[in-house]
Amino acid sequence: MDLVSTLLKSLTSNSSLGALAGKVGVDPDQIEKALASAIPSLIGSMTKNASSSDGAKSLLGALSQHEDDREVSSQIKDADEEDGNKIIGKIMGDDKEDFISSIAKKAGINVGQSNQLLSSIAPSVLSSISSLAKPDSPESIAKEAEEREKKAKEDDDGSFLGGFFKKFMKDEDDKVEEPKKSGKGGIDGSDLLNILKNTMM
Repeated sequence: MDLVSTLLKSLTSNSSLGALAGKVGVDPDQIEKALASAIPSLIGSMTKNASSSDGAKSLLGALSQHEDDREVSSQIKDADEEDGNKIIGKIMGDDKEDFISSIAKKAGINVGQSNQLLSSIAPSVLSSISSLAKPDSPESIAKEAEEREKKAKEDDDGSFLGGFFKKFMKDEDDKVEEPKKSGKGGIDGSDLLNILKNTMM
């Protein structure tokens, strides 16, 4: 499952962009630029953090505390930004400040706006991952079925070019290989979901 695309789709819906624009005070186009850069980076760091057994269990603990089945836009409006800021810190570690500054630069916003934007989306990102990571959850099944149908159509019309994907593997230290890449060259988040689902089992 392309987790990055799934998250971006929900975060860049008209209602979600409207909620973020209202909180942060920046244009939707700037928000989209920020999210397009931030989400792959966050998922990449989460995958790295979860590459050990302890890291995966720690992440599952955080996900269990942020379960929310409301619309993403509603979660954004009601987001606890202090909690969101802590989430970003846990995910990015010592790179947090550089990360926030980098997103600000790419989106053409100031550091304060970048920090608020990221803090506002962080809880909903965890709740979405929590829902999708549950084995055989309705959301997970529906999304996987949708992606299988899309791939089948691409295969039929010859437009599917594919890509090189590294298999999810664990070594004796519970480490995983480099995160799987999407067709566009970025992290797609499927490795993270595999790690979490396997840890739940």
